[in-house]
Amino acid sequence: MRLTDHVTLLASGAAGFDLTDPLDCHVYLVRGSRRSVLVDAGAGRSADTVLRLGGTAPDHLLLTHGHADHAGGAAALAEQLPDLRVLAGAAAVRWIAEGDEQGLSVDKGKAAGVYPADYTFRPCPRVEPIADGTEIDLGGGAVVRAVATPGHADGHTCYYLVTPDYRALFSGDCVFTEGRISLQNLHDCRVPEYAASLTRLAALDVDALFPGHHEVSLTRAGRHLAAARDTVARGLMPRSTT
Repeated sequence: MRLTDHVTLLASGAAGFDLTDPLDCHVYLVRGSRRSVLVDAGAGRSADTVLRLGGTAPDHLLLTHGHADHAGGAAALAEQLPDLRVLAGAAAVRWIAEGDEQGLSVDKGKAAGVYPADYTFRPCPRVEPIADGTEIDLGGGAVVRAVATPGHADGHTCYYLVTPDYRALFSGDCVFTEGRISLQNLHDCRVPEYAASLTRLAALDVDALFPGHHEVSLTRAGRHLAAARDTVARGLMPRSTT
């Protein structure tokens, strides 16, 4: 599903557009004139579809965080693409590398029925940390920058795309359209950090919002970030999607 000149939606599960496995988050391919990157990997059962639809071998896989619906497919993609660099926020790297289902709250997801009892988060030893502010030049004036946004989960990272024509935010599970968030009863979901991340994102100049689930916004997307910021400014947390 082509969203812009640079962004294609390759996978999306039951909490999105039902394009691939129900467990998948939105998986985006971002192209420049010289290279391309994937944002998130899905849960792992759609890796072949992601590669087939992408039509090109991406240089990087940028994980927004370690939850299984976003990072569970990293191992399969890394196996099929030997030159792929897999990057994630430093706080989540060990959990992803080792397939630590407690650290990644997969055990909680199974207990709640979110993941099937037989689901396994496959370790991805090749994952590396990405620092806040790291930039990846895709060519043709398209640059992706990592924005550290802890709160939903330790190591959560959004990715800010700047092109000659527009700016976009890949927000993972940090913020969704209408200023909604994903606040969960998990060990690394932290309210003060979440509030600070929402305030930081609202300061960005954003035309398009590409979250990890639900609707996307192709124009005037800053209004969604402002809605979350304004709720935080009143001492509250925005409405959660979960």
